[in-house]
Amino acid sequence: MLDDERTHPMMRALWQPRLLEAIDWIAGAIVAQGEDGRTVASAEGKGKIEIAGVTLSGRYDRIDKLPDGRLGVIDYKTGKPPSPTAVRAGYSLQLGLLGLIAERGGFEDVRGTAGAFEYWSLGKKRDAFGYIESPVDPEGKRDKIPTAEFTSIAAHNFTEVVGEWLTGSAAFTAKLVPRIRPPMPSMTS
Repeated sequence: MLDDERTHPMMRALWQPRLLEAIDWIAGAIVAQGEDGRTVASAEGKGKIEIAGVTLSGRYDRIDKLPDGRLGVIDYKTGKPPSPTAVRAGYSLQLGLLGLIAERGGFEDVRGTAGAFEYWSLGKKRDAFGYIESPVDPEGKRDKIPTAEFTSIAAHNFTEVVGEWLTGSAAFTAKLVPRIRPPMPSMTS
């Protein structure tokens, strides 16, 4: 795209340095994680499963194979990723639903238990370019969802929403008031 003569010179000047820095950061992070036995299993894939009477389809940016054999679901962001609070409240469950599709065999190239969910942001944090954040924590610390429960919670929320709006009789609303629907409790509560 940057070499295309139709690309405006200002766009090229603004984006080329950032894209090159992003490529370097991503490559460096993959190499560093590879030293611990993590490998890229698949990139830019799509899949689908049947759940709650509808077809759930999704596209992932990347899925890694973790050293213990589980999968790491990665979503690249150009800016700030969703907060753990938004994820816990059920508003940003993309990674959990992608993990669910992988666990139920909905992707052609990858299948297995999801053990990591990460946003790889191409933004700056503490004067460093590029950072990785996760909306989950193995032990559910810092108001994050426990990693092992994330796909179950995402499935529960998805099934509830489908039953309410897609296959149910509730009317779609333009904007939900967040305090109407309390955060989902932990599945172990």
